[in-house]
Amino acid sequence: MTFRNGSWRARLTVLGVFALGVALGALAMEFYQQGVRGRSPTGPPRGESARERHLQYLIKELGLTPEQTEQVRRILDETRQEFLQLRNEMRPRFEDIRRRSRERLRAVLTPEQQAKFDELMRRMDEERERHRRDGPKEQ
Repeated sequence: MTFRNGSWRARLTVLGVFALGVALGALAMEFYQQGVRGRSPTGPPRGESARERHLQYLIKELGLTPEQTEQVRRILDETRQEFLQLRNEMRPRFEDIRRRSRERLRAVLTPEQQAKFDELMRRMDEERERHRRDGPKEQ
């Protein structure tokens, strides 16, 4: 069974896109769950308590020494920063897909439906911006 060079590239590209989708889906789920749990007005920022709980769990389950605890804390903080950076890098692509999708949806609606649709999207955008602003700080 032989495959042309282009066939393998196409398959690898599809596989890569799928893997990226899985990773971003998992990341999105984590952000969603943080949003559902929320935070108290006087409590730590969203994500802080989850990271601290995760660190405390690792300390307890693995019996980390103080030196290991600091190393693990640094690794978790660096990893968080990498995820935030990735999210920031991917945001324009998500926004472009969202914009194109909305254009396509509007094209099938009546003018009255378009007005309602535009209002719905405006409210969704405000909520997304509020979540982004009140969520984990980005560097």
